[in-house]
Amino acid sequence: MGLVCAAAFAQAPQIGQVSRDSVWVPTPERMIRRLLQLADTSKDDVVIDLGSGDGRIPIYAAKHFGALAIGVELERNLVELSNKTAAAEGVANRVRFLQQDLFEADLSGATVIALYISPGVMERLRPRLLALKPGTRVVSHHFTLGDWQPDEVIQVEGRTGYLWVVPAAVAGRWRVSIAGDEFRVRIAQHHQAITTSGEREGKPLHVIGARLRGTEIRFTSFDRDGSTRHFEGRVEGPRMTGAGWSASRQ
Repeated sequence: MGLVCAAAFAQAPQIGQVSRDSVWVPTPERMIRRLLQLADTSKDDVVIDLGSGDGRIPIYAAKHFGALAIGVELERNLVELSNKTAAAEGVANRVRFLQQDLFEADLSGATVIALYISPGVMERLRPRLLALKPGTRVVSHHFTLGDWQPDEVIQVEGRTGYLWVVPAAVAGRWRVSIAGDEFRVRIAQHHQAITTSGEREGKPLHVIGARLRGTEIRFTSFDRDGSTRHFEGRVEGPRMTGAGWSASRQ
C-alpha cells in the first residue's frame, strides 16, 4: 500500500490476530484513500484512528493528506511496528501512536475519526462520538453506528465505507429573523435527522426540506406573499446565521 512492508519487522501482525476488542484485519489502501477523501481530510486536520493496528491509516493520512495523525492501539508490538513504519515513511514528525485502550483515548482534539472495529465496540463508542464537537467527521470501513445513519456511503472494490458528520444540537424552538419579518420554527431531532414546523403570528407556517450536516443547516419557508424562501446557514450554539437571516434559540 505504499508503506514499508510489515513483514520487514519481527513484530508484524497476522490477519486474524486477536486483541481485547477486535481481530486485526487490514484496511486496503484504496479504501483508506477514499475514506480520507470522503472526510475532506487536509493538512488542517487531526486524524485519530481508534484501533490503529499496524498504523497504516494514520501514516497514510500524514503522508498523502498532510494531516496530523494519532493512532490508538492496545497491542505494544503494533505500536512499535507503527512507529518504525512512520519513521521509514518520513512522517514520524506528524504521527503519534499511543498504547492505550480506545475507550480511554482523548478524542477532543480530533477533526476526523477513523474506525475499522467490531459492531459491539462501535455501539459502545457511539455516545462518545456523538458528543464530539459538531462538524467532526467519522469514517468507518465496513461497520456502522446503529441507528445513527451515515451521511454518505461509498463502495470500493466490493467493500463499504461510511461517513458521519457529528451534528449540532438544534432541537427546540427558534426565532428566525429576516429583513422586516420574523417567524418561529420548532425542530425535532434524532442525530442529524430533523423535522420542522413553524408559525408566524400564531398561525401555522410550513417549514420544509430541513437538512442538517454537522453545523450546516438548510430549510425552506414561505414569505407572506406565498413565495418560497430558502435558508442556508451555520449553527453556532444558540444561534444560526446565514446570508440575510439569523435565528436564536428560545
